[in-house]
Amino acid sequence: MNRRMGGYTLIELAIIIVVVSILAGLTFVGSERFSNLIKRKKQRANISELSLKLERYYKYNNTSGIGHEYPSCGDLTRNFSSIVGGDSLKKEMIKCSRSDWAGGSNGEILYEASNIDGHDCTKPASGAPSDIVAATCVRHSITYKDLSTGAEKKVDSIWRD
Repeated sequence: MNRRMGGYTLIELAIIIVVVSILAGLTFVGSERFSNLIKRKKQRANISELSLKLERYYKYNNTSGIGHEYPSCGDLTRNFSSIVGGDSLKKEMIKCSRSDWAGGSNGEILYEASNIDGHDCTKPASGAPSDIVAATCVRHSITYKDLSTGAEKKVDSIWRD
């Protein structure tokens, strides 16, 4: 090509296209990594928030007559907004059984509450429970799938009666 006409050569254009493609590829990979980092941080924040709210519930809730207690999973899902609030954690993320949880592959959280004997502390739908000790939730565990490692992680309650 005649340089006096002010154009670019084919090689110059090819180099520019290659450089722009490399920069675009790096940006895409970097943004995906950043997006995954944000998801992991949000997951950890949700777990910490739920754990903190459950401990606060335990500290201030004395409904059974024998001491403080955590909410059963049914109570947690029924009264979610009053126990947890309406922040980034959603009620639909809480699962009460392992079969519903399905390994936490979609970010779900498995919440299990137990009585002093280690059994499920499900309360009756209406009326007073026949066995107060069996219906009082004194422990809980939150199980989730860590987004960075894929490993199942568990957070247990602080208080142990």
